[in-house]
Amino acid sequence: MLVEEHGRRTRRIDLSTVRRLHLTPARGRLAAGAILGLPRGQLGVYSGQALSLRPDPAPESYAPFIAALAREVAAASPTARFTVPAVATQGTVVGAAALLGGGALAVGGFAAAAGQLEIGLTLASHMAFVAVLALAVLPWLDRSAGRFDPLAIPKGLLG
Repeated sequence: MLVEEHGRRTRRIDLSTVRRLHLTPARGRLAAGAILGLPRGQLGVYSGQALSLRPDPAPESYAPFIAALAREVAAASPTARFTVPAVATQGTVVGAAALLGGGALAVGGFAAAAGQLEIGLTLASHMAFVAVLALAVLPWLDRSAGRFDPLAIPKGLLG
C-alpha cells in the first residue's frame, strides 16, 4: 500500500493495481523520479522538486526507496511493466519507417496528379530507400530496450 498525502487529503494506492513503473533520470533542471501507471491516471514520485531552479543532489534515501518500491510492485503485481527511457526501440524505428513509406506514397501520388510523374517517382524512391535503411537496423536493436528487472536494478539507473 502506498499513501499519497496532499495537505489534509490522503489517497491510498494498492500496489497490485500498478500497471507500469517508469523511471525518469535527472536531466538538467528536472529531478529524478518514477511514474506509476495506475488504472485511473498516473502518480509521480520525485527525488526533490519536480522542477527546481538550481541543481540539488538527489537525496540519499531516493534510490533505496525506489528500489524497494519496484520490488514491492513486482511482488504485488506480476503483470506490471518496468520501463526506463530508451534511445531507440524497435517500435520507434518501425513507426518512422511507416511514416516515410506513407510520405513516399503521398509524394508519388501528388506528383502524378500534378503531371510530374518523373520527379515524383524520384522523390518517392529516395524516401522509400531511407525507410529501407531505417528497417535495416532492426536486428541490432534490443527488443527489451527500455525495460529493467525490478529485482536487479542496475546501479547507474537511479543516479
